[in-house]
Amino acid sequence: MTFHPTTRRVIKLGGSLLTRPGLLDDVHAWLTAQTAADTCVIVGGGRMIDAVRQWDQLRRVDQREVHWMCVEMLKHSVRHLANAFLEDDRFADVSLLETDSQWHHYQTNPVVPASSKGSSLAFLVPGLVYHRGCDAPLPENWSTTTDSIAMWVAMCCQADEVVLLKSCEVPVDGQLDDWIDEGIVDSACGALSHMKDQLRVERLPACK
Repeated sequence: MTFHPTTRRVIKLGGSLLTRPGLLDDVHAWLTAQTAADTCVIVGGGRMIDAVRQWDQLRRVDQREVHWMCVEMLKHSVRHLANAFLEDDRFADVSLLETDSQWHHYQTNPVVPASSKGSSLAFLVPGLVYHRGCDAPLPENWSTTTDSIAMWVAMCCQADEVVLLKSCEVPVDGQLDDWIDEGIVDSACGALSHMKDQLRVERLPACK
């Protein structure tokens, strides 16, 4: 694969994928089929966030507080998955962005893979970019998930594309409005509709 230094991709791994036994195999196969890129990875919260959603349905509290608590919790899923990728020698140039200085350096310094294994992978703690006081046009409630947060991150780091990888089927001819209407992506993605031409939404295939 040929690496183009200006190619930056943000991918979101849906939380429903976290309990898939062959997830690393599937991501490796998917990446191999892509053009190599400087890749920033956002990870969903999966069942961890689903549990908070269930608690909130039983005992309603301030929605903004619940929202930012969930954003804070995402650091656990991304750290866990980043460590798994770091220990797998099929993936080169894996890093974890968990401090402001690491994020700011990443924003302005494209990562060129040091080997022929393909895309670099920088796992991002989302709260570094999407946090209280940032100017993201996203609702501070359950309508915002890591789908729209990934789009916001892509805008902030001037990514060439953002790919939302899902466990569900995704119509091949769908557009952003269709994906929102069908519940495939969160409704807050509509607030970043100016990025729709940079957006891909795909089902992550399972290896045979």
